[in-house]
Amino acid sequence: MSLQIIRDPLESPAVIALLEEHLADMYATSPPESVHALDVSKLKAADVHFWTAWQDDVLLGCAALKQHNATMGEIKSMRSATTARGKGVGRALLQHVEQAAAKLGITQLYLETGSMDFFLPARRLYESAGFVHCGPFADYTEDPLSTYMHKDLIAAEDVTEPVTRQLQAYNAKDLAAFVRCYHPEVQVFRMPETTPALQGLVAFSQFYAQERFNLPALQARVLSRMVVGNKVIEHEQVSGITAEPSEVAVVYEVKQGLITQVWFYPAI
Repeated sequence: MSLQIIRDPLESPAVIALLEEHLADMYATSPPESVHALDVSKLKAADVHFWTAWQDDVLLGCAALKQHNATMGEIKSMRSATTARGKGVGRALLQHVEQAAAKLGITQLYLETGSMDFFLPARRLYESAGFVHCGPFADYTEDPLSTYMHKDLIAAEDVTEPVTRQLQAYNAKDLAAFVRCYHPEVQVFRMPETTPALQGLVAFSQFYAQERFNLPALQARVLSRMVVGNKVIEHEQVSGITAEPSEVAVVYEVKQGLITQVWFYPAI
């Protein structure tokens, strides 16, 4: 899906209709005192950043970031259009908001969502992106109909840094820079095997020198990424090993800035 995410002035009838639909759902599932969604006027406040996602001229979703102070932000008005649900729009918007928050210097990102079954897909999305449950924040209070979540953006950035760096070295076929991203006792698993295919930096280095970096067309591209705790989970496309590009899911475990374990799950 070709998706364009833009900073939105909240003037389009389609955008306003989507937000009105969002508010209607909130009031249909929660009593008024438990509805914390923002209306259009509040989304236009100076401390709120608002984005919409489009495919050509079709509105697919929206999301907002409310900045409470220099380092604390809150996700608001996350909504996918009914026709776009299950197509990755929410995840793309969430990643965009996180990146925008980090650029603003926000290090603590919070959100409030419902605790009912209606909000289960939203909670699963946030959990898969590394958000953890927490208590009320800012002006919120304890409410059995609310779920509060939090993500430390600095911690997430630290976890992804060696993973991003090793991918850059991989594509540059820079073995020394690639190896520096890994722990001396690194273990590599090729699932469904449960014993390591590679163990230790010597065997790891030899394999990539002899079986990968000697391939002239070798390249890897990240199709999607999420962070759960100290694990970075990527959907990658790899070219240059076989006649046609192949796809693989890769889980990287990161500790103290180094990749300690890797699990490869090939497409079946």
